[in-house]
Amino acid sequence: MHFHGYEWAGDGRLLARESERRPVEAARFGLSELPPMMTGWWLLRPPSQVRGTWDTAAGAADWLAERYEQHSPGGDPWLPTATRRRFALDQLARASDVVWSRWVSDIRWSGHYVIVCPNSTWPGLSCPTDRLAQ
Repeated sequence: MHFHGYEWAGDGRLLARESERRPVEAARFGLSELPPMMTGWWLLRPPSQVRGTWDTAAGAADWLAERYEQHSPGGDPWLPTATRRRFALDQLARASDVVWSRWVSDIRWSGHYVIVCPNSTWPGLSCPTDRLAQ
């Protein structure tokens, strides 16, 4: 098991473009950088969208915390980043995807995603880095 990191930040109103976020619309889905509707569907995206790959849950959780802090200065007063990281570490160790996303302004959305690979929820999806090697 390993972990792939993805991120997207931009005008949150673009998230309404659901056809780009569903693999049924294969052409638009593969070209879009908008986050997919289901976490495991990130694995269907081109390998170029992978922002990092880790063999350990700790490495992936560290990346989440770093990226979250960069996109959300000061973090979330209700759930400090260190606590978030601890929860993420537990989820990843249990082979569960982790999503940290939030509105950072009236229209700006920031999302950071760590997807477990191979993914038990989506066992038929191949690893994006394996596709890169082919």
